[in-house]
Amino acid sequence: MSRVIFASHGGLSKGMKDSVSMIVGDLAKDVETYSLLPGQNPEDYYLDLLKEAKESEEQIVILCDIKGGSVHTALSKLAVLDNVMVFSGMNMGLALDVVMKSLGQNLELADANDLIEAAKEGMTVMNGMTSEDDEDF
Repeated sequence: MSRVIFASHGGLSKGMKDSVSMIVGDLAKDVETYSLLPGQNPEDYYLDLLKEAKESEEQIVILCDIKGGSVHTALSKLAVLDNVMVFSGMNMGLALDVVMKSLGQNLELADANDLIEAAKEGMTVMNGMTSEDDEDF
């Protein structure tokens, strides 16, 4: 299994792990979380993880909350390493898919792109539905 890390501002990463665990149970037990709290610097976590990643052959898959945020900006620098893959835009669908797909195997770039497309397809907006519209479902 790849090492999976959910990373976010505040407690979102811990909440995401809790929610994923509700669905997949123990399959998510090894998912790690990183929560950037006020007064902390994501560069400190980046430096710790950089050292670990350089010393490991294990694939590390990181899901960050928002593209361009301080957590993503710091941790995306790890993507220069062959064994690190960094996603932005973490949501429940993406988190579930990454946990399930990374069981017993490394993610390839094609897998990552498929996971992102699936996460996008899971996003919709509904408005103004009438009872006639409901019959189509």
